Amino acid sequence: MKTTMRLLAVGILLAVTSWQNTTPAHAVNSNPTFDVTGIWKSNAGDTMEVFQERDEANAILVNAGFAHRLAGRYVSPTTIRMIMIRRTRSNGCETTMDVNITVNSANAISLVSVAAETACGLTSGQSFPNTFTRIL
Repeated sequence: MKTTMRLLAVGILLAVTSWQNTTPAHAVNSNPTFDVTGIWKSNAGDTMEVFQERDEANAILVNAGFAHRLAGRYVSPTTIRMIMIRRTRSNGCETTMDVNITVNSANAISLVSVAAETACGLTSGQSFPNTFTRIL
């Protein structure tokens, strides 16, 4: 099951980053209110680099314990839905998470990540809210 979930998540991540029409037209918003490209600092002190191209967004966040890779799309003018691969740096364990980002302003976002599977010390459905402020 874990391998199947991982393959599905990697497939979705590749599809989102590779193909223009992977999300139904009614779910894509090609006119986002803000461009989130930049470097963002979380309330926990971590930094996340984000690149936005039209309605697609990709991000990376690496800290002492984990490496996170995110890919997704705007589904409304201020909401981005993403898939995240979270790797534990000490042992290489990877797990998949669903991420919803609310773009509150040009300089503030709220992020909630939810474990999509039970793995790497997380329980499926476990939620992690966070807020970020733009630093660049």
